[in-house]
Amino acid sequence: MSYLTPFYLILQDKHERPYRALTLYDEPGIPDDSYVLEEWFCPNPLCPCNEVHLKVFAQQQKTYAVDIRLPLDPQQPIAPLLDNDDEDTFPVYTKKLFRLIADYLKDNPDDVERLRQHYHQLRAVAADPTHPCHKSVDYWGKHGYRQQTTSSGRKRHKRR
Repeated sequence: MSYLTPFYLILQDKHERPYRALTLYDEPGIPDDSYVLEEWFCPNPLCPCNEVHLKVFAQQQKTYAVDIRLPLDPQQPIAPLLDNDDEDTFPVYTKKLFRLIADYLKDNPDDVERLRQHYHQLRAVAADPTHPCHKSVDYWGKHGYRQQTTSSGRKRHKRR
């Protein structure tokens, strides 16, 4: 099993975040906000999934608004899928926001191509143990987001 891994882990400059944001105003049924599209990929080089998961975060509301799965096969039409596991944990406007983002992706094939490139970049890092970011991607892909333990077996905690 492999955990989804955020794309930003492979960046050398950890302050850079390759997010796309859609700022919406006066969109019927959707609160005014900046909706950040975080890119998550399967890092397993042997997995044939070939897709991106876009976790859409509403910045002012401080909540995830929708999860979108987008197959990246260039031979297939651009067809985003709503991928919310639990409808009760997402806002009531999730489906409207999904349709808006799905239409955006269909109308912007260059953005989908950029996602394909990011998919291949993350997979290349996961497959290359000499890459400086390999360790982070490998750990996240195997364990998900958990605190690493020290050599003594205790969890590391920040001092206050």
